[in-house]
Amino acid sequence: MKKLGCIFVVLLLLVGTIYFLFFHERRGKDTVYLIPNGYKGCVGVFYYVKGEPPLKVQNDKVIHKISRNGKLETSSPESFGWYSTEDSGWHNSEYYYVNDQGEKVKKLNSEKDISWEMNSADDYNGRYFTFFVSGKDYASTDPPECFKE
Repeated sequence: MKKLGCIFVVLLLLVGTIYFLFFHERRGKDTVYLIPNGYKGCVGVFYYVKGEPPLKVQNDKVIHKISRNGKLETSSPESFGWYSTEDSGWHNSEYYYVNDQGEKVKKLNSEKDISWEMNSADDYNGRYFTFFVSGKDYASTDPPECFKE
């Protein structure tokens, strides 16, 4: 009976170790995008911009305060808040319209109001993340060419 108990404990530890190493959730920090009330169009978050403030974490969420022109420039790397520098891990993204005081006015629906999310890099902009705040008016438009000059 003692031998059976030891085998059970060893198997339980083995299963637990395998789960932890291969199957458990790799979780990055959730992200929140604070967008000026009524803004529609392309939003860009530009990383590694010298002289700009780093992103901040509040309530275990990375906060992105978008300016009226749809841009956020930060000295933070694009992997800020990720599980690792190579993997963002599972996380939630929330999008809010905010008033001039930065107070949340409306939560945007990530499936209906947000589209064309993409990470990119080019010689002019460096590394950046873009998405499009649209709604029904822009539902059938092609993905925009954001912030190209």
